[in-house]
Amino acid sequence: MNNGTEKTQPVRLLVLEDDTGLQSFLQTLLDSQGYQSLIHAQGKQGFALLKEHSFDLILLDLGLADMDGIQWLQQLRSWSEVPVIVISARGKELDKVQALDSGANDYVTKPFSSAELLARIRATLRQQQKTASPLAFANIKLDPVQRLVTKAGEPVHLTKTEYDILLLLVRHLGSALTHNQILQQVWGEHYQDRPEYIRVHMAQLRQKLEDTPSAPKHLKTEAGVGYRLCE
Repeated sequence: MNNGTEKTQPVRLLVLEDDTGLQSFLQTLLDSQGYQSLIHAQGKQGFALLKEHSFDLILLDLGLADMDGIQWLQQLRSWSEVPVIVISARGKELDKVQALDSGANDYVTKPFSSAELLARIRATLRQQQKTASPLAFANIKLDPVQRLVTKAGEPVHLTKTEYDILLLLVRHLGSALTHNQILQQVWGEHYQDRPEYIRVHMAQLRQKLEDTPSAPKHLKTEAGVGYRLCE
């Protein structure tokens, strides 16, 4: 129960839409519901923002200014599971099937009502909360919905990259992940053969999570291969 001191983090939305009129409408609508939203017209900018910020949901137009929305969605799904609702004027059944098969969580056809879009957003967020149950190992717990990490019940502050690496390792608990697997999932598909990108963040994770960072029990190095998370 909220005791009056706990603050709930606002839901963060990334909106990729190139119609300026609809951009303004969506900004006003989402602001009125207490959502925090960033709106841009270009897919490449969207990817850049996803590397810098955490979002709870993406609203995606298929006709972006710089690339096709289906291609953008397929690229996103190669490294991220963030929920996506497609909002598009393409109303044919084939378009909807293609978007859903490419990883969209829902599809709203333009023109749409404010009530319908907000209902779809709420439903998608509810479903995400049901499927994103807390994850844990040893005395470390992760909440994928709030992106919170605790150690022995105490909060641990992680950067976005540190959190993404840890979440990936937790979801593959006990399995060795190669450097390139981690690079592609956390930094993107164009990153290869740069283990130094990971090394610094792993050192920070050990400092924050291991009882003895110089002799880690959980965040193990697989020599010449990558890393493994152990119980």
